[in-house]
Amino acid sequence: MEEILMTKLKKAILPVALSISVIGLAGCSSGGTKYISSKAGDVTEKDIVESIGSSQLSKTATSMMIQKVLLDKYKGKIDDKAIDEKLKKAEEQYGGKEKFEQLLKQQGFTLDKYKDGLKVKAAQTLMINEYNGVDDETIKQSYEKNKHQYHLAHILISVKSESNPSGLSDEDAKKKAEEILKKVNDGEDFAKLAKENSKDTANASNGGDLGWSSKEDNSFVKEFKEAAYALEKGKTSDVVKTSFGYHIIKLLDTKDSTFEELKPSLEEKLAEEAVKSDPTVVSKALKNIFEEYNVKSSNSDVESYIKSMLEGNTSGQSGQ
Repeated sequence: MEEILMTKLKKAILPVALSISVIGLAGCSSGGTKYISSKAGDVTEKDIVESIGSSQLSKTATSMMIQKVLLDKYKGKIDDKAIDEKLKKAEEQYGGKEKFEQLLKQQGFTLDKYKDGLKVKAAQTLMINEYNGVDDETIKQSYEKNKHQYHLAHILISVKSESNPSGLSDEDAKKKAEEILKKVNDGEDFAKLAKENSKDTANASNGGDLGWSSKEDNSFVKEFKEAAYALEKGKTSDVVKTSFGYHIIKLLDTKDSTFEELKPSLEEKLAEEAVKSDPTVVSKALKNIFEEYNVKSSNSDVESYIKSMLEGNTSGQSGQ
């Protein structure tokens, strides 16, 4: 679970600021603030700055500045309701607010920092789409293709492979899936069977719930989506084989979402597609904003890093 969480954090949050003062970047003649003292000597702000190194400091300082300018630039435009819904969904996925906070703490985060990260990601999305001239009309065109939503759940019986040595043989996995399907068809509770049998650790504890998706916007493999989106509401598929193993899929519900409900996720999708199409789009958009906000540094290392980032030559260009 921790590995899944870390992946999500990397996608959702900019690097957390190191617990140092950026003033230390300029390098002072004195030691600066004393963080720890002893008879053997002190650990000062200057010591920490020198230990971390100019490269990491430059990256951290620039990431902090990206957060500041983006949150200022797009204040009032970020959908706070969508942010709260994402936070609630994350808490539910990891067993509630308390457990989620514990996992965040293990990774060096707090709930507030996670929420701030979601806001920065939302601001990045707005920045990319604004740079590409994406307007409400563009988003509405995407909405028409995605407004019909499907609420899916599944049970996965995984097949043994190099990446999944704990899976069953193909024959045994298929046999077990067919046995579970019979139980479903005989009226046993689908969610209960998913909790007891599904090997998809991301959702088994939630009864195999895969959330809402559309035919246009989903991450399912071909065989899965062909079976899933052909179902009628409340119906269950036959056993479906994919590269992951054998699935039993259930269509829990369908609905037509409103434009406002889908707008945040559609904006994200358009921004993601823009980055895939042109990986330099983030640095190009940031360059415009840095110029607008007159971003500069008196420290040569930081200034050099910013210049390189805005030219698309560093891994820190997106701030992620």
